[in-house]
Amino acid sequence: MGSADTPGSPVETARQLYRQKKVAQAVDTLKAFLEQKPGDRDALELLGTCYFVLKQLDEARTTFEQLTKSHASHGPGWVNLGAVQNALQDYMGASKSLRKALQKDKKCAAAHYNLGIAQKALKMNSMAITAYREAIRLAPTMPEPYANLGNIYIEMKNVNQAIKCLDEGLGKCPNHPKLTAILKKAQAEKSGLKAKEAPLGRLVDEKELSQRTLKATRKELQPADRNRERESLREITRGIRRLMKPVPVMIDEGLQKQLHSMNLAAAQNDPRCEAPGAFEQMTETLAEMERIRSETTAAMGRILAHFRETDPEAVASL
Repeated sequence: MGSADTPGSPVETARQLYRQKKVAQAVDTLKAFLEQKPGDRDALELLGTCYFVLKQLDEARTTFEQLTKSHASHGPGWVNLGAVQNALQDYMGASKSLRKALQKDKKCAAAHYNLGIAQKALKMNSMAITAYREAIRLAPTMPEPYANLGNIYIEMKNVNQAIKCLDEGLGKCPNHPKLTAILKKAQAEKSGLKAKEAPLGRLVDEKELSQRTLKATRKELQPADRNRERESLREITRGIRRLMKPVPVMIDEGLQKQLHSMNLAAAQNDPRCEAPGAFEQMTETLAEMERIRSETTAAMGRILAHFRETDPEAVASL
């Protein structure tokens, strides 16, 4: 409890208003108080929370920025700032704020959870999975990390892991509606995958089977059409080469150098190893590599789709 957060104080009055869902009145009370004590930690924290509840996100961010500037060692302020930045889709900024929060308290489940949100948005799924798992370890009854982790696994087509995660979550949070809905989604996805893997596991009529056979027949092309198809494939492969060209340089001069610097600093107990800048450089490099991987995978998918349509026998041999 801060110096101003005592019974009968303006901050406590605002807190009571907030609990009564009179959030706008709480804001007015806090703003009046902060004119007298502009750096009060408890007042700023509650005001930022009120703005967030009212969906006044820019005001919430400004308030939490003021809080972290005035009270840089206060971990919850950085967590709240990161949560607001996530809501504003400033995921890189959120990542920086949440790493600062974890420097203050490595066991803060909310910081790990919000960091997972930022990393997922930055297309860094493996790091997001680690963050959500750590949030679950630290706060096993918090349902949100299970839900987000389950969705990541579904997106990655790892439905068995999704089901396992969601079952674990429902064991800690029985009958939670969101976890239940995502579990049903994962189970439906698993049923769909099984149907695709074993289409002969159920009866089909002869007409349907003949149609499937026709679809799997090689598509005959005229010479001019085949030349156009080849040029289309060449353009896709040229795009893949362009995408992959910077990767060796990124690994040699970016990621490897950053890893070396961080390992050296850690071995020497250098305080720079705790600085967020080192992590953020690596985060940016990994995000760029993930973007390239995603676009390359999509391009390979277009090639595979082309072969499925024009030459199914080639797909079978891949």
